[in-house]
Amino acid sequence: MEQAIEKQEEQKPTRRKKEKKGMPMLLQLVLLVVVIVVLRNVMGTVLGKGASMEPNFYHGDFVFINKLSTSFGTLKKGDIVICRLNDEKKNIIKRVIGLPGDVIDLRDNGDEEDTIYSLYINGELVKEDYIKAPMDTKGNIEYPYTVPENSYFVLGDNRNHSKDSRCWKSTSFVTFDEIVGKAVIRYYPSVKLLK
Repeated sequence: MEQAIEKQEEQKPTRRKKEKKGMPMLLQLVLLVVVIVVLRNVMGTVLGKGASMEPNFYHGDFVFINKLSTSFGTLKKGDIVICRLNDEKKNIIKRVIGLPGDVIDLRDNGDEEDTIYSLYINGELVKEDYIKAPMDTKGNIEYPYTVPENSYFVLGDNRNHSKDSRCWKSTSFVTFDEIVGKAVIRYYPSVKLLK
């Protein structure tokens, strides 16, 4: 009989306290709100419109942007940025060409029939293998042009079909405050990590 009692005791399931799985609902909600706020202030998305950045961006491309890059002043030549200009009242995508203090010059090739302009920064010819076609217009500003402090000279990669620093009415530059963020990834229709 003792053996039967021992067997019964061995077979009794041991009761343990219920283990809580996961985080409490309130903590999950708080974390979700924090993630949304951080993503909204750190990252963003922009829909490309128009042909001004071809062949690198096309109408309908979606781009992730890093908004912190403008907070820490880490922009450099060649960066693709999203600007919000007072004249335009919308976001535009352009490439940073000139930094504060840079001297920008667009010089023609000397051919009167087929004028092509080359970009010079601080007196040095810039090789631009990212543009769609050679530039056939230099806009309506006087060259050489010195980029003001706290400002950037920006151009579209499709120079012959871009409204940019060469032709804006009020200024020929973008101020630091007008730059919303730096493009980091084109994620639709195909994924492309940007430099």
